[in-house]
Amino acid sequence: MRYTYASLLLLWIATLGAGCSKMLDQPSKRALTEENMWQNKNDARAATYGCYGLLRAALVNENAHWVYGDMRGGDFQVTRRSDLQALTDNNLNASFATMDQWRDWRRFYAAINQCNVTIEKLPEVTKRDYRYSVNDMELDRSQVRFLRAFLYYYIVRIWGDVPLVTSVPNGNFTPVPRENWQKVLDFAIQEAQAAAYGLPWKYDGRSPEQQGDYQGQGEGHHTNISATRGMAHTLLAHLYAWKGDYTNALLHTRTVIDNQGLTGYNFVSTADLTRLDGSFRGRGLSNIFQVDMNFDHAEFSTTGQLEDWTLRAPDIPKSESEIYVPKDSILGIYSEANDQRATMFFSQLNDAFPVFYKMKQVNSAVKNPTLRFYSSAIIIFRYEELYLLQAECKARLGIADAIGDLNSIRTRRGLKALPGNPSADALLDAIFLERRRELIGEGWYWYDLVHFNKVAQFTGLSQQDVNNGAVYWPLSKSALASNSALVQNNFWK
Repeated sequence: MRYTYASLLLLWIATLGAGCSKMLDQPSKRALTEENMWQNKNDARAATYGCYGLLRAALVNENAHWVYGDMRGGDFQVTRRSDLQALTDNNLNASFATMDQWRDWRRFYAAINQCNVTIEKLPEVTKRDYRYSVNDMELDRSQVRFLRAFLYYYIVRIWGDVPLVTSVPNGNFTPVPRENWQKVLDFAIQEAQAAAYGLPWKYDGRSPEQQGDYQGQGEGHHTNISATRGMAHTLLAHLYAWKGDYTNALLHTRTVIDNQGLTGYNFVSTADLTRLDGSFRGRGLSNIFQVDMNFDHAEFSTTGQLEDWTLRAPDIPKSESEIYVPKDSILGIYSEANDQRATMFFSQLNDAFPVFYKMKQVNSAVKNPTLRFYSSAIIIFRYEELYLLQAECKARLGIADAIGDLNSIRTRRGLKALPGNPSADALLDAIFLERRRELIGEGWYWYDLVHFNKVAQFTGLSQQDVNNGAVYWPLSKSALASNSALVQNNFWK
């Protein structure tokens, strides 16, 4: 792992230098040159891992994953921090150092650039190292294509139209305009389809796409982390759903669910979802795709995960959490009797500031009383969310058993099954509410507000604001200054 991350840092420096000729006035004497990088199997492995590493860096930077996915929706309230209050107020032009970070998409494009370089260069390694087979190379490239597709899906939901960069710069930076978000997602669909074709269902050595122990590790090492065919089809379902193509979205949810015998994916109990070393520790079969933080591999942090904002004493040495969900909101969201999530997602409900307790992966191996290290995975896709997406697709297409998929989640959380034959609007409202209950704090709520057209109903933004582009983030000043072809989002001009 130390070798991998050292290689990653060197490779990142080298590739960024290649794309931005003005970045450095003097050539680095320590950066790994491009000619020396792509020589052997270890270089190929480091490059592939680099794509995963840069994705993680983009998501955990200043808690970005939750900032984009949860904080603007209003379920979480702020105790004292002014920058977080600006977030919940949707004042995204506010002048804070953290806000500058959240407005800036450079970390995502660093990951995309790494994917572009890796996709282009991996075939060269097979010619230089006989140990790196064409089979290994195609598997690595398929993973990276999945990651590139996911990255574009992710940033389109944040900024709307974005530059579509699919190749490696040749040494000179050329201004790249923003591309229509639908075209960007069409490219992501193309990439995810190609990835699905080249990926195995599992890394168990039983498929032609993956033979033997992949990268010297058994199946358990790769579970939920290394890209699989199930991940690719789940991503495709979301890409089509974001475009409003529910027929194709449903095709891909069914592909994953109907192949449960190959994927191993399954539902998780409320207790296993929330317990220490449960789903948010990672590797559970209810997780489809996660960004891992493994303490055993020295992958942990004191910041960058939601627990740093939601927990307080006695779990961590902090008297007050930064954010919380008010008791009235909890009672409103979990208003039906016997909902297990009300008491298992939250603690200290009678306090003025209840504690969001759904994620609490605080590592007890660290004994320093002034520090706590978090090792919770960022769960991107999980099985319950996929079922709720399938229920939505069926509801929008008028397919009768949509309510059955919805009830599959409700009954597992202690609720009664809803009776059949609700109106289409009532069913979609029920699915939206169930997503709000089940996925709170997992980075979905803001995107669900946008997707279900409920931003004006649940936030301080008006429908006119929404129509004018307020759902998207503004572009950073640095992005606008460095790329003359960019234009600011309308609402934030």
